[in-house]
Amino acid sequence: MGRKAKLKKLRRDEKLKPEIPTPPPTFDETQFVTNLERQGYSLKQGDRAPEIPQSGAEPQV
Repeated sequence: MGRKAKLKKLRRDEKLKPEIPTPPPTFDETQFVTNLERQGYSLKQGDRAPEIPQSGAEPQV
């Protein structure tokens, strides 16, 4: 069997396999919040993004 034939067979076998749906990972939201607070972030007061300038930057020659 040649290399291309082997690849073709592998692709065909992949299509024939039944898809087993994996359940989405579950996580505890409170644990996420406590981890962020432990790292020094506060979810009660968020930082605003800087303002975007309206005009483009002028290149200096």
